[in-house]
Amino acid sequence: MARYIDIDFVGTGVVGRVEMLDDEAPLTCKAVWECLPKSGPGSHAMYSGTVGALFLDDDTIGATIGEENATSNIQTGDVIFTHYDQNKRHGHHFALAEIYWAYDRYVRPTIPGQHVPAIANVFGRVVGTPSEQRAFYDMSRRLHSEGFKPIEIRRVG
Repeated sequence: MARYIDIDFVGTGVVGRVEMLDDEAPLTCKAVWECLPKSGPGSHAMYSGTVGALFLDDDTIGATIGEENATSNIQTGDVIFTHYDQNKRHGHHFALAEIYWAYDRYVRPTIPGQHVPAIANVFGRVVGTPSEQRAFYDMSRRLHSEGFKPIEIRRVG
């Protein structure tokens, strides 16, 4: 049975429904599922292209997952997870875990300061009607020009 999470732009009525890819990325799905709900300022991932992101406040999430269903070739609708160890990224000395999603096709996960591809675990796929997906992608696109927006990621069901 499929599991789902919601990425909610709090207070806007815009929610992206995500089907988790448990067969393709079981460890990542388990780690994400167990850490939810998470909320905070959603942002545009400035190094990686057309993606929205939520940085997770517990940087140990995913520290031991490794790569699974991993790629640097992200497609619109992919929901991905990356974990960076402490001191991995130039100018960012803290460990970091993030959930991010592609709202358009111009995505290349990139390690800050190195400008080399980051390998991201694809663990979910945005689903829903075309109008629901369009509203979610349009709101995600606004992160680039309007800045941070409150986001909550939570389990469905």
